[in-house]
Amino acid sequence: MYRFIIVLVLCAAIAPIVPLWVEHQNNQTSKTAAATTNASSETGERRHRISANRSGQFVADVHLNGHMHEMLVDTGASATVLPVSVARIVGIFPANDDFKLRVSTANGTTYGARAVIDRLQIGRINLRNIEALVLQDSSLSIPLLGMTALNKLDRFDISNGTLVLIQ
Repeated sequence: MYRFIIVLVLCAAIAPIVPLWVEHQNNQTSKTAAATTNASSETGERRHRISANRSGQFVADVHLNGHMHEMLVDTGASATVLPVSVARIVGIFPANDDFKLRVSTANGTTYGARAVIDRLQIGRINLRNIEALVLQDSSLSIPLLGMTALNKLDRFDISNGTLVLIQ
């Protein structure tokens, strides 16, 4: 019985302190978040986060010359690559005889055409004059955001299933 009374008295003594402690913790978290936001805005950094899909791939909505397309972010791809159907939509029209650059892909060897994407926007990140390759649709099902675009960023980080692009 005495134990019960002692525990009850301790709980009664601690109860008023708990809300104050929680409020203090929330204030500390808010200050840290504000400091992070201020540091990011002071440096002019632009960030875009992409969560991995169920297959562990990073797929993002990207505006190419003002047209939105889903792209696979591929750090293993040396170039940004578009299927010819997507290239035409975004205003890139390679001629048949432009497909003379020999390209090795995950699907084998094919021929591509060199191109330049004038504007690429992903979230708040804006890139200009991205060197790209155009492949026939049979060689590529989804556009790839490769290193010719990623190298124009300040950096990118992958951690805990999230890719963070930083400009």
